[in-house]
Amino acid sequence: MKSALVIGAFLAVLPTLAVAGEKVDMAELTCKQFLADEEGILPTVVWIDGYLSHQSGNTVIDMDQLVENVKQIANDCAAEPDKKIMDLVPEDE
Repeated sequence: MKSALVIGAFLAVLPTLAVAGEKVDMAELTCKQFLADEEGILPTVVWIDGYLSHQSGNTVIDMDQLVENVKQIANDCAAEPDKKIMDLVPEDE
């Protein structure tokens, strides 16, 4: 039941970068675009976390760590707005 609520909440705040029918290539998403979409910051980081979790096989969601990751990525992005968001995340966690 909890997972259904989390998924429902996540779907309710999907990134506004992707309006109906539009596709977003996460590998091309820049820090500037990421920071411009305040409502999409957390869902974007959740997507990245899921992507990395699939790569590593880690199925645990640590919400405290996720919030810290959002802060770190936002700080890094503020310093380098033209950098691609996926270039800021570690490959192997």
